[in-house]
Amino acid sequence: MRTTRTRVLGAVAASLAVGTLVTACAGGSAAPASSSGRDGTVIIGTGATPQTLDPILASDVQTDFTVGGAYDKLVDYDDEGAIVPLLATEWSYNDDATAVTLTLRDDVVFHSGNPLTAADVVYTLDRIASLGIGVSSFLSSYASSTAVDDTTVEITLNGTNTTFVGALSKVYILDSALVSANEGDDQGQAWLATNDAGSGPYAITDYTANQQATLERFDDSWRFDEQRPDSLVYRYITESSTLRDELKSGGVDVVTGLTGTDLDALASQDGVYPQELSSMLQLFVMMNTQGGITADPKVREAIQLAYDYDGHISSILGGRGDVATGLTAPSVSCRVDAGAAQQDVPAAKALVSEAGAEGETLTLAYQSQIPEHQKAATLLQSNLKDIGITLELQTVTYPEYVAMIESPETTPDLALLWDFPYYPEIGPMLFRVYDSQFIGRTNYAQYSNPDVDALLEQGIATVDPDAACDLFTQAQELILADDVSVNISNPTTTVMLRDGIEGLEYAPTYQLFDPKMLVLAD
Repeated sequence: MRTTRTRVLGAVAASLAVGTLVTACAGGSAAPASSSGRDGTVIIGTGATPQTLDPILASDVQTDFTVGGAYDKLVDYDDEGAIVPLLATEWSYNDDATAVTLTLRDDVVFHSGNPLTAADVVYTLDRIASLGIGVSSFLSSYASSTAVDDTTVEITLNGTNTTFVGALSKVYILDSALVSANEGDDQGQAWLATNDAGSGPYAITDYTANQQATLERFDDSWRFDEQRPDSLVYRYITESSTLRDELKSGGVDVVTGLTGTDLDALASQDGVYPQELSSMLQLFVMMNTQGGITADPKVREAIQLAYDYDGHISSILGGRGDVATGLTAPSVSCRVDAGAAQQDVPAAKALVSEAGAEGETLTLAYQSQIPEHQKAATLLQSNLKDIGITLELQTVTYPEYVAMIESPETTPDLALLWDFPYYPEIGPMLFRVYDSQFIGRTNYAQYSNPDVDALLEQGIATVDPDAACDLFTQAQELILADDVSVNISNPTTTVMLRDGIEGLEYAPTYQLFDPKMLVLAD
C-alpha cells in the first residue's frame, strides 16, 4: 500500500510432547485465600498453549507465558521502557560496544538448590548460539562468553551492538548442572520440553501437554513475595466461549484471550473485573515475497486494499484496539506512522486485473486457537473473494509455521501472526523480521532488499541513538513501500480477574501479562 502520509514518532514511553513432570523445589508458605475459595491457588485460563517448556523458545508467546514465572532473566524493562537489573546487577560495554561485562547477584539459587554462577550464564548463552533457534534471533551479535569468576561474565560480540543488553531481557538462565546431567543428544531439548531448570519465583511441578501446568511458589527465590499465590495453575482452553463460562462458574480465576463478544458478556458479571494493559502487539498478514503470485507487488498491494480494517476493529475486537498505522504499535519509539490503512475494493480489483491474478488461489496459514486470528482469517477469505481471489485456510501451530518458513517453497502465500518488538527497541525487531540474513528463520515474508539490509545493519551498529533512529526510519519507509505485509490491528490486552486477585501492570517484555505480578489481596 503506497504511503501518502508519514511522520516519525519521537521517543515514547513503551506504553507464543505429552508427559508430566515433578521437579525439586521448596514449598510455598501459606498465602491469603483467593476469593474463589481455593486457598492460595490462582487458576489461569488461556488459549496460549505451549508446544514445549524449553525457555529457548520464549520467543513464542505461548511458551513464554507459561515458563515466565519459573525462570529468571539477567535484565528486564520497566513500564517506562528503561532497562532494570535482575540477575545482573551491573553491566558495561567496552569503548566500541563490541563486548559487555556483567556483574551477577551472589544470592540466587535454582529450584534444584544449586547456586547461580557465571558458568550458568555462559552455558545458557552458548546453548542458545549452538542450537540457533528461538531467542537466538535476538542474539545474532553473540560470539562467545567467559566466566571470569562466579559473579562476572565477559561477553564478546561479533560487531558493535549497543542494543545487546536489551536483548538479554528475553533470555532465561538455565541451571547448567541440572541440564548438563540430562542433555542427551539434543542439548537438553527433550528434557526441558517437560522439565524445569530455573530459579524463578515459581517452580513447575506438574505438566500435562495441551491440558495443564502447575507452578508452586519457590520460597527460596531471591525475590520472594509473600503476597504471591502459593500456586499458579494454567488450564489450556482454546475456545473463548469456554473460557468465559469457566470464569463465570468459578473454574478459573484469571482469563486472557477472550473475544470482544465474550468480554462484553462478562461486563455485568459479579465478582470479576477487567484489567486493560498497554501492549506492543500487532496483527499482521505476512506475504511470501518470493513465491507465487504474492511475489508481485501489485497483488500484495491489492490484498492490503481488500481487507476490512474497520470491520476488524468493530466486529472482531469489539472496539478494543486500533487499526495499525505502521510496522509496530504506537507505543514503540522511532517508528514511522504511515496512517491507518483503509479498505478500497475497487482499487484492489483493478490491481488484481493488472497483475492477471483473477481466479487465482492462495493459502493462508493461521493459528485457529487464537480468537482474533481465527476470525481475521475468515474475514480475509471473504474480502479476497470480493476481488476475485480464492483463499484456502490452513490451521497450524506456531512451531509448525516456523518449520514451514525454512524455505520459500514451503512458505505459505500468506500467514496471520502477531509480532512485536520483544523488548522496547524498534531496531532489533526490524532487523529480525526484515533483514534478508534471517530468511528461513524469522524473516516471515522471505523479504530481501539490499538497501533495507544495509540500513538495518548500520543502525544496529550505530552508537548514537538519534543517528540509529534515522537509519531505522529510512528502512521502515522502504519496507512500507515494498508492501511486505498487511498491517491490521493493535489490539488492547484485556485480562479478566476474579475479585481479590490483582497486581497486573504493563510489562513491556510480556505480550500477554507477567504472571509473577499476580498477588492476592490482603
